[in-house]
Amino acid sequence: MDELRGIALEALRQYDLAPRRVSRAAESFNSVFRVTATSGTYALRVGAQLRIHADGTLETEGAWLRRLADHDMTVPALRANRAGELGTDVSVGDAAPRTCALFDWVAGRSLRARLTAPTAAALGRLAARLHADAEAWPLADRPDVLVADQVLHWRLPVRLTAPDVPFRGVFADALDQAQASLDELWRTPPHRPHLLHGDLTPANVIVAHDGTLVPIDFQDVMWGFDVQDLAISVVALRRAPGGTRLVDAFRDGYASRRPWPTIPPELFDALVAARALNQINLVVAVHGPASRGEYLAAHAQRLREWLSPRRPAA
Repeated sequence: MDELRGIALEALRQYDLAPRRVSRAAESFNSVFRVTATSGTYALRVGAQLRIHADGTLETEGAWLRRLADHDMTVPALRANRAGELGTDVSVGDAAPRTCALFDWVAGRSLRARLTAPTAAALGRLAARLHADAEAWPLADRPDVLVADQVLHWRLPVRLTAPDVPFRGVFADALDQAQASLDELWRTPPHRPHLLHGDLTPANVIVAHDGTLVPIDFQDVMWGFDVQDLAISVVALRRAPGGTRLVDAFRDGYASRRPWPTIPPELFDALVAARALNQINLVVAVHGPASRGEYLAAHAQRLREWLSPRRPAA
């Protein structure tokens, strides 16, 4: 039995359910297990040892899911353990504890497997609905979540410009340019900042059996502006086959429910670059640069292309 499965089983002992089957369902920064129990089917998220989010993230995630459900949006419920806590910390030996969270399982298929112009438009409508809900939420204070006023907003050291990272000069230039654009966005905000999903990509949306798009994994929830969330979705759609057509459909779907933000194209491109840089920094922090040469080279080339119009002619 591998370590992660052992952690999952230990976490499940803290809940009022009787698991009959526990199987690995997904693996990314976190690990997700599908739990079949007498009372239903659940998704157990086993968090990474590396903690990159604010301390209040899980509570905010649960609060937003409850609010969305109360407003008739189909979302997975976050289940408390026997102690009434949303997170269950489990560690093995001297390792740092991992925070586990139990959600209702969402039956269906990942949107990644069903990406077409119509489903991309539906994703745009979903993004608009999430933004409208967050904007209307009368929060007295900003929740304890990450604030997206820095390109590298996850709680990590800056690794992508370290001496052992190939193309660190390109990454440093891109980081400076992206941060300058982000600073300008926050100096002249397009609206009051509010909660954002922070990772609304096809990988985090399930197409239910009735065709409903169900957003999952709000762990990257952050405080910022609509356009930052949209840039994250656009980055993911551009990478898919027929990306340009998917992005156009996504934008049309969003605009059918909520005005697409009016910002200069160069600012949107900077936010796209910021998303890439944040992810590169995470990959290098988790895996190191030695085994990620092709990944780093591909991103460096795209960032060079973005930077090139900004550089003065020789």
